[in-house]
Amino acid sequence: MKKIFLLIAILAISVLSCGNNDNKNISAAPENNTQNVEQIIQQHASNEININQNSSSDREYSGNLAKGMDEEFTTDGKLHEEKFLNKTFGYTDTSDSFKIQKDSKGYFLTRYVDESPEQDNSSSRREEIVRLKLEKGTILQEVSNEPLAYAYDTKLKKMVFLNPENDYRIILATD
Repeated sequence: MKKIFLLIAILAISVLSCGNNDNKNISAAPENNTQNVEQIIQQHASNEININQNSSSDREYSGNLAKGMDEEFTTDGKLHEEKFLNKTFGYTDTSDSFKIQKDSKGYFLTRYVDESPEQDNSSSRREEIVRLKLEKGTILQEVSNEPLAYAYDTKLKKMVFLNPENDYRIILATD
């Protein structure tokens, strides 16, 4: 009986002493965590400064961004409508497509929107027509609520989507 009581006493003392050591570590932890957070904030701020100092022409794309994405639109001052007029282009992220055409009123874009569910193989397509206005002699911008413009980029040699709200920077190049 004395051996059992002695064993219980030793275990109780061990548990209490471990608890005291944990409290010492816990009291030091907030200081260490605060220092770690401050270091992370400083590193993040210095990374942002380094990123902002690099110009867009010096950027190296690591595969996360497609070629031409978020670059300046390159033009020789001509519209190059022979490169895109009456040709169907596909969107990269959907099965939808579009075609730019011209009539007596000017340019317009016809979107071919796929309305069939993914499992269903039927091909029900809806057409949407959007008027385009010529901007700067080289850019066709949608006359709608969507801020989107289209142009032929002479550097990429492709039709590109442009963001008019971001100084006509390239959003995406077509295939």
